[in-house]
Parts: sequence; structure tokens; C-alpha cells
Amino acid sequence: MANALFRYEVADSAGKTLTGAMSAPDEATVQSRLAQQGYRVVLFVPPQGAVQAASVTAAAPRRYRGTVGPSDKALFFRQLASLIRSGISPFSALDDLGPRTVNPLIRQAAAEMCLKARMGQPISDAMDLYPGLFDPHIVATVRAGETGGFLEIALDEIALEAEQELAFYKGMWLPKVLVLQEVLALALVQPLFPTLFPDNEPLRFFGLVFLRNIPIAVALVLLVRWLWARLHAPDQAGRRDRWTLRIPVFGDLSRQRSLAAFIRMLRRLYGAGLMPINAWEGAAHVVPNVVLRAKLADARAMMQQGVPLHEAFRATGLFASEAEQLIATGMMSGEVVEMLDRVAEFYQNNVQRALESSRFWMYRLAFALFLATMGAALIIMARTYFQSVFDFTKDWA
Repeated sequence: MANALFRYEVADSAGKTLTGAMSAPDEATVQSRLAQQGYRVVLFVPPQGAVQAASVTAAAPRRYRGTVGPSDKALFFRQLASLIRSGISPFSALDDLGPRTVNPLIRQAAAEMCLKARMGQPISDAMDLYPGLFDPHIVATVRAGETGGFLEIALDEIALEAEQELAFYKGMWLPKVLVLQEVLALALVQPLFPTLFPDNEPLRFFGLVFLRNIPIAVALVLLVRWLWARLHAPDQAGRRDRWTLRIPVFGDLSRQRSLAAFIRMLRRLYGAGLMPINAWEGAAHVVPNVVLRAKLADARAMMQQGVPLHEAFRATGLFASEAEQLIATGMMSGEVVEMLDRVAEFYQNNVQRALESSRFWMYRLAFALFLATMGAALIIMARTYFQSVFDFTKDWA
């Protein structure tokens, strides 16, 4: 009989509730294994069979649109991780946290997740309904946590990613305000110097400012915001991530964060007892960058053909030689988990270095844009001023 994935919720001898999944031929085998480990089954969810699948409506599931900021995500996932870590079941945690969540979109998503947990289904299935709110790698992180029995750790990972995003953009309001100030100044000042001694035409000045320049400036700002939002749409993930990897500093940050996320999840799934190929597959899906995620997923096909773990690392061409050497040594010595810990620490240090470098250059680029805008305003004013002087004195000769 082929194995199936059974999900469960158990309580240990201290009364702490744990969730997880196990691959087994039947329910009795899972019950027996859990009892041998000293766990008491609280909730048991058998795999959905053909009869259950037939009862589901053929209509496609609803998919909700909308996005939220990283601060709301960090607050929600950090609280959810804390509640589950304390021993509260996912259903009870979401039932408590959802109604008191301020953001309406997250509150709606929490209600869907709570409903799934109540039915004994993975909460990651409900998160799939919100592609604008939960990126595919976030859903994959939760699904890996449910499979490996470390859901609270996976939720902490998501909260940490949102907090790092907040830290990355912290203080960017000042360069934005300066650039907007220069754009507004250019719109206001440009009509002041049509000639050296302009006629007394205030209505013409206000018309040029409020009926021409300011609408153009507002249209440019809205266009930039629309392009930014369009670039971050779910269907543009592949194009956005390809462009990001080509940018020298910011591409390195995306690369290091993706590889660090992969290594951390691979270590946890491997340590949870999954087969190397299954651990690799689950870890590949949590990578934020779509391009790197596809390369790591391609290596799974090699592992299906019998390629060992360290050879799969080398075949991707993504990892440093130090990481490949550590994994190869772990395979020979039987200390794969310990070596994955060392590799994870190595890439986490790389993430911190790349984060600091990216913030440094982001501020420099923002202030360079401010200086360029200010310079353009000064050039326009100086040119119109001196041109009016030359026009005024041209007839004297």
C-alpha cells in the first residue's frame, strides 16, 4: 500500500500541544508510532480521499486581492507564533487573534485560516486564497512548518522577514519628502522667469502653476507609484526577481536572503526526519526569489536520479565552495544537520553584510536623486533668467 500524509495534533506528557504530519500506509501505523513516542492524540486528520474530493464543489476557490504593509504582517505572525508556541492549538490561536487584528484584510484571512484549522485542514490552504497578502514562499514556509511539526518556528521566520523589510526601508521618508519638495518647487518656480521683467499677469502665473505644472507633477508621482505597485504584483514576480538579481548590490541581498532561507528550512526539515529529497523540495519552495527557487527545484530532479545531497548543492552553482565542502563533509561523517547549521550561520552573516551595504547605497541613490532634481530646478531657473537678460540687452547693440 502506498504511503499517505496524515496530519495530527498531539499532547506530550507535560500537556503541551504539538502539530505535525507523518507519512505512513494507514492510520493505525501513525497512531502506533505516536503512542510509542509518548504522545496522546488530540486531533487526527486522515488524507482526503476520492470520496472527500468529490464532495468539494467544482468551482474554483475564491482568491482575494489586496496588500498590506510589512508592519501588519510582522505583528500578526509574531503573535500567532507566540500563541502556538505556548501550547495553544492553531484553531484556538486564530480564533483569539483574528477578531482583534486591526487590519481588515488580515482579519478576513485569519477567519479563513481559523475555519480551515477547525476542519482539521492546513491553514496554508487558506493562505493560498490571498496571493496579494501572502507570497508563495510565505505559504510554502507555513506548509513546511505544518509538515515538519515546527509551525511556530516557521511563523517566526515570516515575522522576521517582515521586520527585516521594515528595517531596510526605515528612514526612507526623508529622501522621499526631499524629492517631492523639489518636484513641487520646480512646478511653482518655473513660471516665474518667462522674461526678466514679466508683465503683471498673476492670473497667467496661477494658470501655469495650477492648471499645467502641478497636474503634470501629480501625474508623474502617480505614474511612479503605479509602476512600483505593478512591479510588485504577484504576476510580475519572475520579471521583478530577474531584474533584481542583475542589480549589483541589491541583487546580492536578494540572493543571500534566498539562500539563507533555503538552508534554514532544509536543516529543519532534514532534522524533522524527512527524506533528503522531500526536505529539499519543501525548502526550495520557501525561497523568496522566483529565479533561484526554480534553479533549486530543478536540482530535485537530479536527486530523484540518485544524486546525493552534496552533489545537488554543487550542481545548482548557487552556493559558495565553503558551503559545498561542509555539506560534503557532513554526508561523509553523518553530521549533516550540524553542518547545515554552520552553513545557515554563514549565509545569515552574508545577509547582514548585504543588508547593511544595500541600505548604504539606497540612501546614497535617494539623495543623488534629490540633488539631481534640485540641480534640474536650478538649471531651468538660471537658463530662463540669463536668457531673459540676453534678450533684454540684445536690442541695445
